[in-house]
Amino acid sequence: MIQTAIRALTLNIYNVCDDMVYQFVTTPPASKYFSDLVSSLREKCRHLDAVVHYTEEECTNQKSKEIFLETDKIIDDLYYFKDILFVGESRLCRVVTQNLLSLLIFPLLLPLLQLGENKGSYNISAVTSLYIVSRLLQVVGGKHLTNAVAGLLLYHYITLSQKDATNGDTSGSTGNVNAFLRLLNDTNIKVHCGPEAEGAEDVNINYVLEHLNEHASSNSHFEGSPGDDYVYIERVGIFAYLFSDNHSVSLASLYLLLILAESEDLEHFPASLVGISRSQDLMNNSDSAFPTVNGSILVRLMPQIFKALLKVLASQPPVSPPIQWHTGWFFRKLMQCQGNMLHDDNVHLFNTSYEQSCECLQKELDGCWFDHIPDTIGHEWASCKEALEEQSQSKDPLFTLELEICQQTMDDSSSSYFAWQRMVDAVKVFILHLQLKAFIFLGNLPEKPSLKSWSNSDSGKTYNTDISSASFGSEVSLGSGIPCRIAFSYAGVRDIYLIAVARGISGKLILAEKHPFRSQRGVVIAIAPLAGLSPKIDEDHPTWLHLRIREFDPKFITAKGRQSAVSDPAADGRWTLGFPSAKACETARLLILEEVCKQRSLVESILAPLFHDDYLGNKLDG
Repeated sequence: MIQTAIRALTLNIYNVCDDMVYQFVTTPPASKYFSDLVSSLREKCRHLDAVVHYTEEECTNQKSKEIFLETDKIIDDLYYFKDILFVGESRLCRVVTQNLLSLLIFPLLLPLLQLGENKGSYNISAVTSLYIVSRLLQVVGGKHLTNAVAGLLLYHYITLSQKDATNGDTSGSTGNVNAFLRLLNDTNIKVHCGPEAEGAEDVNINYVLEHLNEHASSNSHFEGSPGDDYVYIERVGIFAYLFSDNHSVSLASLYLLLILAESEDLEHFPASLVGISRSQDLMNNSDSAFPTVNGSILVRLMPQIFKALLKVLASQPPVSPPIQWHTGWFFRKLMQCQGNMLHDDNVHLFNTSYEQSCECLQKELDGCWFDHIPDTIGHEWASCKEALEEQSQSKDPLFTLELEICQQTMDDSSSSYFAWQRMVDAVKVFILHLQLKAFIFLGNLPEKPSLKSWSNSDSGKTYNTDISSASFGSEVSLGSGIPCRIAFSYAGVRDIYLIAVARGISGKLILAEKHPFRSQRGVVIAIAPLAGLSPKIDEDHPTWLHLRIREFDPKFITAKGRQSAVSDPAADGRWTLGFPSAKACETARLLILEEVCKQRSLVESILAPLFHDDYLGNKLDG
């Protein structure tokens, strides 16, 4: 509250429009306030990086919350800087921009690009550095900051283009290059000797960039020019991270390039190097494919980028669902640039990935939530489509940090809570591949899935209405029931009848106690879903049947259909039924499995159209 009040007061002062006020706040000692602000922001970035890479804590909801809180503090500071720049006073803008560049952006990016190290001057990892710069461009932006970052990331190629134009290669425009370099020449930054150095001197930004270029040129790996061979680009600066084995780093670097490419503040020449036109009409049309620019580095690297993304999707064992989803988002985004054209080897990689997603979903048909798969596909389809169509500028780069912490072993617990998570993840990955497949071959994303309609008569066998609609305390017929016994902690041993019934995609296991006055009727004392029972006969007691009991509907699903975080999910229920003989116990087990099989068969028939090879052909014909 105190910080908010102070910042509101300072913004009121900055908006006074008094020359003496601006002269005072932008010169020492008052101007130290801005460097202190950036230094404080830098410390928050270091703390965020420490939280992300705290190895003793696994990928948990609590760790995700901590990262969210830390990033929220950073974003709050960025919006404060944006408010200061929005005042529009040139001296105020200059001092803020210089401090952000010299104390934050350049120390984060320059060592990564110059030395190829994993961490920058302030011991902040590559993925966190890329996240911070992406978020800063999203929130603060501005012509000077955006083009300074672009100049740092692309300077080696800018100077090569200038050299090619000087040597008579018309593919580059000397005028455009020189105009951009003059723009950078207007930006001065303070260069410190180290993270804790007190002294600093004003130098031109081009001085720093030329130093970076000399380092790149002196490295034998970087010999050559864009006109000779673009394969070398994979090993230079930001483009080296595109092909990193660390998925979070590769996606974070690609995202930063997309942010730059789509920025309205980026000058025409650097925009042409990252391959997206500045055409306002096309920028305003979110459904249009992004136009490409001849000579763009991204365009020339696109086959390798597509291959790298598809290798992530088709990797074995499969990477985590969040990584697959964000990789799919990038894949579709870049497909728009290429006009939905893929080489044969990339099509093969995608088909491999698609088949893996089908296999993962089919495995869930043996899981304890298979009866919820059709509904889950219907519920998730629209949100998945919306996520794929999300615009770069509105996409939160926080996903790069979440991927970094979740590249750990997923929980393989057999509890129904984690089984539900795995089922939903499998459904989302399958939907991702269905929608990408439609986009590749049809050029659009389907509005809804083609699921087969069903009715209760599809289950083949009919049951008395009282059984299929039975609830606790209701009466049911005992005609198909198997007598057994169960012990309750609060009611002792009770003689009951086991009734298993599947109707449509729902199924129930009913435990009924004989009615005291009607011999062929029973009163329901317990009900459980058929799916997930996993009936097993006790090895030492062949007349005992063990059942695992899950909820009919997951209680961790909110009213809006979204999964809520549960730090300590409840354990599944367990029932043990006793039968008069081993044969009766086996009969009960087979009856349960038979009804579960009928239930699963109907679910499979509903999903069948989605698994057919002619699925897209049918949609095209329709």
